[in-house]
Amino acid sequence: MSDMESIAASISESEAKTAAVFRALRERAQRRSPELTREWFAQSVFKTRSDKVAAYLDEAEKNARMLAEMSPASPTYQFVSDVVEQQLNALVQALYRD
Repeated sequence: MSDMESIAASISESEAKTAAVFRALRERAQRRSPELTREWFAQSVFKTRSDKVAAYLDEAEKNARMLAEMSPASPTYQFVSDVVEQQLNALVQALYRD
């Protein structure tokens, strides 16, 4: 396998993992009320201001896909990576608490 084929395979695998994570989060969110009855997330973590869980999932997924397309050498890569990590942590904590 050439280097380019290896990179393409890695990107494809990463995209599949990202899709699987968000599919699981969306399935979990469907088990809850779609409206938030109180503020779940710190304003510093999300730009979204909504009472719908799906809006926060949309923002986090958009950021994760943007990160997947960025070069690790990009000056904003670490910042976006940190944002995605914080958003995923917040979503998992919110959706998996009982």
